[in-house]
Amino acid sequence: MTEMGAYGYECVERGGLHVNESEFIAEVIDPVTAAPALEGELVLTNLGRVGSPAVRYRTGDRVRLAQALCPCGRTFARLEGGILGRLDDMLIVRGVNVFPAAIEGVVRRFSAIDEFQIEVFRAGELDEVRVLVEVGDAAGASRLQEALRASLGIRFEVTPVPLRSLPRYELKARRVVRR
Repeated sequence: MTEMGAYGYECVERGGLHVNESEFIAEVIDPVTAAPALEGELVLTNLGRVGSPAVRYRTGDRVRLAQALCPCGRTFARLEGGILGRLDDMLIVRGVNVFPAAIEGVVRRFSAIDEFQIEVFRAGELDEVRVLVEVGDAAGASRLQEALRASLGIRFEVTPVPLRSLPRYELKARRVVRR
C-alpha cells in the first residue's frame, strides 16, 4: 500500500472512508471468485503514479461499499465502516467464513468479560473454534454463546477460564491461537 498512496479520507459525518476517485479506481470484489461485490476485498488502481503504476492492486482489506450517498454531500465511493478487517484473518468454520473482528464485536457487548481468546483447532477434517472468556460466571459464557450464534449464524463453544489467566498485550493483541 506504500506504493499505492493515500486513497481515502473520512468526512465530518464519519460514515466511512470516501475514496478519492479523481486519483483512484476502487473496486470491491468477492475474494474467491473475483466477481464484483458489495462486501469483499478492496482492489485499487492508482491513476496518478507515473513511474510505477499499481493496476488492480488487491489490498487484502475487507470492506463494504456504501449504497446510500453520504450526508456530507460528497459523491465519491464510500467504504462503510472503513476497513472492516483483513482477508487473511478470515477463519473457515464448518464451511462458513468468520472474521475474528466479528467475534470480538459480539464479545465486547458483554461488560462482564474482561479478556478473551479465539482458539482454532482441528476436529476431524474441519477447523473448529472455541472462544475462551474471562468471565465471573458460567451463565455469562452461556449468554455469549447464544449471542454469537444469533449474530454470526454459527454455534461456537464458549469456555469460561479463570480471571487474569489469558495473556495481555501492550500493542496489537494476538487473540487468535491455532492449536
